[in-house]
Amino acid sequence: MSDYSNGTAEYLEGAHFQKDNVLIYQNKSIEEVLLQFEPMVKKQILSLQVFKGQEEFYQIGLIGLWEAYQRFDPEKGPFPAFAQKTVRGRMLQHMKELARFKQRYTAVSDEVLEFIEDTGSGVPLEREIILSYCDGLSERQLAWVNHAIIENKKLREISKIEGVPANHIKSWRREALRKMLKNYQEIHRS
Repeated sequence: MSDYSNGTAEYLEGAHFQKDNVLIYQNKSIEEVLLQFEPMVKKQILSLQVFKGQEEFYQIGLIGLWEAYQRFDPEKGPFPAFAQKTVRGRMLQHMKELARFKQRYTAVSDEVLEFIEDTGSGVPLEREIILSYCDGLSERQLAWVNHAIIENKKLREISKIEGVPANHIKSWRREALRKMLKNYQEIHRS
């Protein structure tokens, strides 16, 4: 699985073509098709420059190949081209989903959580201390800091006060926390 470098050559050598370049695959089982087109799946992983999660993309490629096998219509063109587009499409779709997930759900470190509130003492941080870490925050991000941290308001309350959807408030929060952590690290590094 780790060697993806010679995918195209094996893929083309393993294909059985008629004179009109239409692959005779209809009489083959899905297992035979998966084995025959496995190098093409690996080649797509290389062409998309996937370095992390190759095994996951390999499985997604096999699922895409299975979908191509199920949906193929010989009247619309040759199977290899259809299979390649389907496999690549599934992989690109997964890449978009991963990017969207990463954008929406940023992990908050323990340092940030400790910075925001010390739950052991129950005493909120002083306004001046909090604001000292707010350099570079936008107006909206400062509004989130004021409402959420200083005034201890819930997401829905902030959304109602600011007149924007909750997902906007979440993005303000994510960026504010990211910038505040960066400021915190810079201040305590020196």
